[in-house]
Amino acid sequence: MGLTGCNFVRFTRHGLQSIRGYWTRIGDRFEIRRQALKLRFWDERHEHGPGMLFDHTYESIKALQGLGIYELRFDDEIGGQSNIRMVFFDPPTDWVPGVGQTRPMRVIWVLEALPKKRNEWTRNDLTRFRGARLLLQA
Repeated sequence: MGLTGCNFVRFTRHGLQSIRGYWTRIGDRFEIRRQALKLRFWDERHEHGPGMLFDHTYESIKALQGLGIYELRFDDEIGGQSNIRMVFFDPPTDWVPGVGQTRPMRVIWVLEALPKKRNEWTRNDLTRFRGARLLLQA
């Protein structure tokens, strides 16, 4: 089966490890992964009507404006958890090597997936997201 979409979707190591704390069943973790793979079509999100390819809502995290860090909101309940957010990083174009050099597609990085318990992100959350971005830049 060939590649679909226009991006690779990769989890950071911390992002994969943190999923285990919220979802203990393997099936639930794979459901999170399946939902994350919708980010393959991130660059095509404006070309199609709502619900065609990208059926979840998203927005840039306001406290991290301009850094390319977004939150994707899930409406469904997965493994008994609701109000699930997937925090991901869309790297700027100057970070991406030319197509065909190291990767045939650009990479969208999933920083974390977690159930959100309050309206605002805590200072610790924001620091963790900034730190994950810095690690990807290095």
